Amino acid sequence: MFYLSLTTQHQSDVAHMAYFPEQDVEPDFMKEIIQELAREKQWIPARFHEAIDLGNLHSGNQWVDYLKWCEEVIAAHQTKCEAIYKNRILLAAKFEDHAGEVFNDSLHDGEIVQVTRLDDTVRVLLDMRGGFTSKAMIQLTFKGVVETGELARDYVYDELVETDSGYALRVLSGSPYDEWTITFRDVEATFVFRPKAYAEREQFKAVTDYLQDLTPTLNYFIVENHDFVAVDVQQIEQRTDGFYSGTKWLGNTTEQVIDRIYCDTYEDAYAHFSEMVPLEELEEAALSEDPLLRVRAFNTMFEIDQQAAAVVNRVLRVIQLEEHEEMLMRVIAEHFDKLGLLAEDVKLRWLS
Repeated sequence: MFYLSLTTQHQSDVAHMAYFPEQDVEPDFMKEIIQELAREKQWIPARFHEAIDLGNLHSGNQWVDYLKWCEEVIAAHQTKCEAIYKNRILLAAKFEDHAGEVFNDSLHDGEIVQVTRLDDTVRVLLDMRGGFTSKAMIQLTFKGVVETGELARDYVYDELVETDSGYALRVLSGSPYDEWTITFRDVEATFVFRPKAYAEREQFKAVTDYLQDLTPTLNYFIVENHDFVAVDVQQIEQRTDGFYSGTKWLGNTTEQVIDRIYCDTYEDAYAHFSEMVPLEELEEAALSEDPLLRVRAFNTMFEIDQQAAAVVNRVLRVIQLEEHEEMLMRVIAEHFDKLGLLAEDVKLRWLS
């Protein structure tokens, strides 16, 4: 039923570990790699074991054969992973809205905070601060469950398939991997986000300053007893033993309070970088000393392309850069050069 397993993932990891088609690999480095392969021999075909033990895998036809095995494993795994992703997207469309949205995203590198089991229901709480989704905390509730294995540490890889009675999910978690397989009838999801003010959290010295930057129309939550609990941020007050909203304790310090607050709606903390600059103001904005205005100007150049060509050439002739901006200028120059819109003198400055 599943392709993803401890064996297939370990084989892929090992195949990547010593895939060096080039011949001039440093001997000491290769020695270290061979020693690592010796510890992972169980995932490697037996025909290579003797050469690994003798330390001479990196020689002659056996190295060519080993590289071919690596290529085959890597290619097959890549193909299967692409199919796994496409299948998950198709199945996610069959879930209720929030659960479908979660499985449309990647749960890779989410921290597994808590797994709760009650009868045939399993609830999983994930902290996604190290992951690849705008959702900050996700709670998945699986119903009609049969499960095997354990789910612990980080959520790394997964595969979702459809069964006669519902669905099945295979998860590899942690490193070294644990394998968790669960069949279920249905799944529900709830999730919360970080307020956009959280992106600038270091600048807030007082809780009241942070609260003033929150959007008053949103609903706010804390995570308590591994559940999302609503709080009224307008009622947060400082008492002798910390900050409270009603009876809910939020922390002793500004940092603790900020870290505990989530909201129910995604706010793009960097949306202001995408605000377009009017064409007639573009040159002045690009040469401004205001870093935010400069970024908006450069983003606008990419967005309006040919309309900005004359301005881009004038700006790139004279602009004086911060060190970190040089790469951006080269990217802009290459972009407009590909469009055939870059003047020769500007090309000489940035692309020579």
